[in-house]
Amino acid sequence: MKKTLILLTICLITLSSKISYSQVNKSIIDTTKQWNVLHTFTGTQENKKFTNLYRISSEDTIIDNKAYLKLLKASDYDTSLAVNWQTNNWIREDSNRVYIFTYSNTSCNGVYYDLPREYILFDFNLCLNDTFHITYEQYELHPEPLVVSLIDSIEIDNQYCKRIFFNGADPLNPQWGFYWIEGIGSNGDFINQNDDFLHSTWNLLCAYKNNNIIYDAGYGYCYMRLDTKEIEQDNNQITVYPTIIDKEINISSDKYPIDLSVIDLFGREVFRKEIYNNRAIDLDFLEKGTYILKLKHKDTIINRKIIKK
Repeated sequence: MKKTLILLTICLITLSSKISYSQVNKSIIDTTKQWNVLHTFTGTQENKKFTNLYRISSEDTIIDNKAYLKLLKASDYDTSLAVNWQTNNWIREDSNRVYIFTYSNTSCNGVYYDLPREYILFDFNLCLNDTFHITYEQYELHPEPLVVSLIDSIEIDNQYCKRIFFNGADPLNPQWGFYWIEGIGSNGDFINQNDDFLHSTWNLLCAYKNNNIIYDAGYGYCYMRLDTKEIEQDNNQITVYPTIIDKEINISSDKYPIDLSVIDLFGREVFRKEIYNNRAIDLDFLEKGTYILKLKHKDTIINRKIIKK
């Protein structure tokens, strides 16, 4: 009798866990979402950083009798410019797996392909100690499989979502290591999940839904552009407060003038002003939501996230 009760309890726990991880609205395929990914390139003497943006188009595309949506990407993005969305690949989701269809050349298991193919990008059915091979990118760059080392959950958009850590990544230091989040994707790039031979790295900065942040990776900003001409200096050079505002925001610095831009989370500049002294800036006209404050003095650029209540 005790064995039966124990087995029944285990079954109920397993079932409840599966149910909790298969709730609705945890889909990555959501046309109201946007992902901001920092691309850092150190392949030359120049240290270049810029933000790539990803969105999913609502336009259906039928390929091999399967329905895909377009994965849109804005590369080398600068918040002072309009967003130039381009089709990057095609994406679909089925049974807790995310698939990507590409026309790019690639190789897998030592075999080179120049034909369009579908690849599994994420598989949220993985269990502890399961393995996953990165096959979308050049396979020779990732000959060793990813191994699931830990599974937990994290609150995203008012619900708990599954988080899968690989190869011993530490949940206490989520900016390091490699992991997936249900409804969000990889903590790296939406596509390039690891470093490549060009000495590039990708880090997910923020994810949004309906122009509101639902995931902040904790870097302190959602946009960045950094090269030899534009260098983000010590954050103490320009003080911005408060970061959660009703009507006004205060800007103070010992260096002027400062070019101030307010950017919404879709990359649109909604306000611009040149500041010549310490003062309060009236932002009462902004709609409720999250914005990026871009402040520039000569070669110094500082980005700040603010929230309009």
